[in-house]
Amino acid sequence: YFILGAVRWRAGRFLEERLRIREELVKLVQPERGDKVLDVGTGGGLLAIGFAKAAEDVRAVGIDLWVPGGGGTSLKTAKRNAEIEGVADRVEFRKADARSLPYPDDCFDVVVAGFVLHMIYKNRDRAFEEMIRVLKPGGKLAAIEPPKGFGWKINEDLKKKLEGFGLRNVEFIPMKINYPKERNVYVIYGEKRTKK
Repeated sequence: YFILGAVRWRAGRFLEERLRIREELVKLVQPERGDKVLDVGTGGGLLAIGFAKAAEDVRAVGIDLWVPGGGGTSLKTAKRNAEIEGVADRVEFRKADARSLPYPDDCFDVVVAGFVLHMIYKNRDRAFEEMIRVLKPGGKLAAIEPPKGFGWKINEDLKKKLEGFGLRNVEFIPMKINYPKERNVYVIYGEKRTKK
């Protein structure tokens, strides 16, 4: 019984922390009425749902590969979560790879991702290029990621790379998270350059 109680407590704290992180990202990005948002690596749909709830008439699309063992989420779970949070009519989920997004250029006002880019080991640059490609000029990219990992580091080289892919005003904004342990992560933020 004690172990089951501890597991339930931890699960509740985990959800509470994820919702707090979502709200911080929404506040940073400040979606506007009618925005179209893409959530890359949506998992259970947390960010897509949060952005759909953030402003009137926001439409969100969540994409993921939903690979077995990749976080315990599924397309079915994401759809159910959207129903529970009352935004199923404004959120669409589909299976797609971040490295080959099935959307035209300049399609989304906002592109977000949460803890997914550092997990793309093969052709990660392609995922960044695709996320920027589908952003409208002046659109916002915001991705929450750890400071480092296997073949991954948030540093000046990444900033230069993102600027080369078409972002401006690139910032790495520190964020403290508290689950499963206290640690620092970063919001990678930038805006797509406007065409001349």
